Amino acid sequence: MKEQQTVNNGKMWIIIGIAIAVIGLLFTIAMSVVSSQNIDRLKTQCENSGKTAEVVEKGFILTTSYEFTCKK
Repeated sequence: MKEQQTVNNGKMWIIIGIAIAVIGLLFTIAMSVVSSQNIDRLKTQCENSGKTAEVVEKGFILTTSYEFTCKK
């Protein structure tokens, strides 16, 4: 009986791991969309005031950050 229970526990951990990976991927995609929308909004505000928007992307995949400046 213990062998069958061990196999079921292994499957449970695999399912939990896959669920965590899917949630992480969805969270990454959602944050990317939100960042993109914020950058677009800031660019529009900057260009409406007659200035030039400059966006610099820093980092790599999970550590990506954006530096936004509005220049005359």
